[in-house]
Amino acid sequence: MTINKYYILPLLLFCLAFVAACNKQPNEINNTKLTDVTLIVNADIVTMNAHQPTANAMAISDEKIIAIGSEAEVLQLIGDYSQRQDLKGTTIVPGFIETHDHLYMSSTISILTDVSPFSTPTLAQAIEKIKHTKPDNEGWIIAFGADQTLYSEKKGPTRDILDELFPKTPVMVFHLSGHGGFANSIALASAGIDENTPNPAGGFYEKDENGQLTGFLSGQPALFTVKGYPNPSPDTAVTAALMRAKKGVTTSSELGIMNEIVLKGLQEATSSASFPVRVVGGYFSTAPDFEVVVPKLKSYETKFLKIPFIKTWTDGSLQGGTAYLTEGYHAHDFGDGGAQGSQDFFNKQVVDMYERGYWPAIHANGNGAVDVALNAIEYAQTTLADKFDPSIRPQIIHAQMTTEDQIKRMAALNASLTFFTTHVYYWGDLHYEKTLGPKRSERLSAMADAFNYGVHPSMHNDPPVSPIDPLLNMWIAVKRTSKNGRILGKEQAISPQQALASYTINAAYQFGMEKESGSLEVGKLADYVVLDKNPLKVPPDEIRNITVLTTVRGGLTTYSAEYELN
Repeated sequence: MTINKYYILPLLLFCLAFVAACNKQPNEINNTKLTDVTLIVNADIVTMNAHQPTANAMAISDEKIIAIGSEAEVLQLIGDYSQRQDLKGTTIVPGFIETHDHLYMSSTISILTDVSPFSTPTLAQAIEKIKHTKPDNEGWIIAFGADQTLYSEKKGPTRDILDELFPKTPVMVFHLSGHGGFANSIALASAGIDENTPNPAGGFYEKDENGQLTGFLSGQPALFTVKGYPNPSPDTAVTAALMRAKKGVTTSSELGIMNEIVLKGLQEATSSASFPVRVVGGYFSTAPDFEVVVPKLKSYETKFLKIPFIKTWTDGSLQGGTAYLTEGYHAHDFGDGGAQGSQDFFNKQVVDMYERGYWPAIHANGNGAVDVALNAIEYAQTTLADKFDPSIRPQIIHAQMTTEDQIKRMAALNASLTFFTTHVYYWGDLHYEKTLGPKRSERLSAMADAFNYGVHPSMHNDPPVSPIDPLLNMWIAVKRTSKNGRILGKEQAISPQQALASYTINAAYQFGMEKESGSLEVGKLADYVVLDKNPLKVPPDEIRNITVLTTVRGGLTTYSAEYELN
């Protein structure tokens, strides 16, 4: 073949351009295309990128990081900039990712009477708040956050107390765990529940020593026979998102999408360009409209809302007495939880999730529930054989009681763990004394094992069960200290570096976002938090006291302590 001489020069120029392009460094920039470049200097940057762990300058444009390194290196790469921010030595870390949240559903707290022990330490104070609550549009008195294990009196607002306050008005005080509630006689009667009503699978109607109903409904199967949660709204979702931004969260989650109404509300809220956080969602496997909605689920996604998960539950809550523990509760009268369905039921559920291309998100608190979850995942992977999609990453949620062998098994099944680590602090003494006992409580949220076996562990607060506070959670994971100062399982303590990874790069991996967030690298989203101190440099005792100064999602400031003070 002969080449026309008129094609030689263009061909040569093309080859030279191709070679030059191949030799470009990954973070080199075509300056002519950049607009609105923000240069950040004099920062103590923790990147969570193993290839470049630290930096002191960073440049941002079009929601992404375009350069990171020393100030001289970044300036050489960007050439020019439109804004310069001097952080005066404060710390930047990747934005925190809350891997198990109820951003939308828990946002109703802003419109309910709050009686959580975090704001209301005593039952007496809670009763006073309930007493002054006005009926809602349906004529119910509604409050949220009661927990008999955390009130100083170690008692909840039982039926007799609520009857005295409201003898003719139905009352529901939702439990802090989200897996129970306290009802008065009118509320119980409206649901047709009396002393002869059989307990539903996965829950129970508590009775006193005389066989009389106390009004405590343990487990969602019991709770929802009386009253469901009030509906949130896009407006309450914005309020909840701002609360998360204040704590450094740039990606949140809603693993409680229970129907299409919630889905539409989330879609509306996250359609705003100024919505403070990204949201990762999971649709309820038990939603009444499941078969209608799931085939079109992806059509509800927005720029800030992705829905990769289908959610199911294998048990209830540890502190609520409905967790599935293979050896039962340490105090036998505390609870008697079992699996919330048969193994065959969960096997079929998880196979269906895999076949639809969704990632299983499986609530499992006790080690018995974890076995059920892992059996279902293994069954699905084996049953689907060649049709099994190995890119699907199942998530085990809470995993408060696990064995080392179970964590090994998770690694083999490509399952990740998100731990409810705040239990070590808030409920650690209860677990030591009542639910698990001294020996088993040493393995509460076994994060060290999870890191050792490479299951990319993360941790969460599970609002409204405990308040959003990633830095407190990191401190708990490092110190393993209960509220009363008891050390629980010091061999399961992790390093500050690992604790930060749990809220950043590991969390991003669990959400399938590790190529776009979780670390500060060129090409990734400019999701980051400015802290007054470096969590990897301060004494571990001080991690919980670090202050969030600024939160940035995609280059947009979603929280500023300076602005709040002014």
